[in-house]
Amino acid sequence: MRVAKTTFHYKSLGYFWLSALVLLLSGCASSWSAKVTTFQQWPTELYQARYQIVGSAEQKNSLEFQSVADSVRIAMGAAGLVEGGDESRLAVELSYGNPVQQEWVERYNDPYDPFFYGGPFSTGIWAGFGSMHFRGMYYPTPQYVSVPVNVYNNTLSVVIKDRELGMKEVFKVTAINKSNDDNLVSVIPLLAKAAFTNFPGMNGKVQYVEVK
Repeated sequence: MRVAKTTFHYKSLGYFWLSALVLLLSGCASSWSAKVTTFQQWPTELYQARYQIVGSAEQKNSLEFQSVADSVRIAMGAAGLVEGGDESRLAVELSYGNPVQQEWVERYNDPYDPFFYGGPFSTGIWAGFGSMHFRGMYYPTPQYVSVPVNVYNNTLSVVIKDRELGMKEVFKVTAINKSNDDNLVSVIPLLAKAAFTNFPGMNGKVQYVEVK
C-alpha cells in the first residue's frame, strides 16, 4: 500500500501570516478616536440657556472659522444646546490647529520594497528579515524597524463662558487626534462630535472617544 507523501510549504505559511497581519492592521486603521479632556462646572439651569459663538473680527471674517463654527453648532445641537443671538447667556469661544511633531514608530520592513531597507548595517534583499530554518532550509521572517514620521496633532478647543457670572468658564473641552496627514479641516467635524459626546461629562476627565 502506497502512502501519499505530503509536502508542507513553510514559505506559503509565512506568506499566510503576513497576509493575516496586513488584514489585521488594515482593520485597526479604520477606527477613529480622539483624546478628550473635559473641565466643567455646569449648573442644571444652563441647559435652558442659549449660546452664541463669539470670535475676533478676524475670525468672524474667516471662511475657515465659519466652517469650524458650523461643525461645533451641529455637535452642540446634538448635545441639546440651543443657539441664540447677542442676548444669549453663554458665550462660546473656539480655537483649533494642528501643530506637527516628529515621532518614532515601528514599521514592517518590506524586503520587496527597494526603497525600504532594514538599517545602516543591512545588505541584500532580505536585509529587513531575520531567518527561519526548517530541515536545513532558510526562510526569511519579517522584522520591524523604527522610523521617524511627522505627526499632526489635530486639535479643537471649546470654552463656554457664563455672561451673567462675569464671563466665568463653565465648560472647557479639548479634543486631539493624531494623524500622519495634514487633514485638520476634514477631521474638525469628528473632533467636534467627540468633544460633545456625553456632554457635559465629568470635571477633569481624560478619555478616548471613538467616533463612528
